[in-house]
Amino acid sequence: MAGWVYLCRVDEVPESRGRTIEAAGARVAVLRDGDEVAVVADRCPHAGGSLGSGWIEEGEVVCPLHRWRFRLRDGRCATVRGHDAHRYGSKVDEGGVWALL
Repeated sequence: MAGWVYLCRVDEVPESRGRTIEAAGARVAVLRDGDEVAVVADRCPHAGGSLGSGWIEEGEVVCPLHRWRFRLRDGRCATVRGHDAHRYGSKVDEGGVWALL
């Protein structure tokens, strides 16, 4: 059954970057763009690159392997239609990042 899982503190994720975390049997990327925090599956659907090792440009995470781009707000791929990254429900509570895993 899905539930809210604590991942990390917001200040542990560098601005305009990501961080990979394993929690509740899932490997996720926590991404920070200003005040916005998003949690997506840490695997790029193109070639399996770590999105947590990517960087943020214009509201999108860029995969470090081949530069595929995914919108933070919904995980949609901006490079090739239909190859989206799974976005988890997430929230920030008292400086901590939580995801619905």
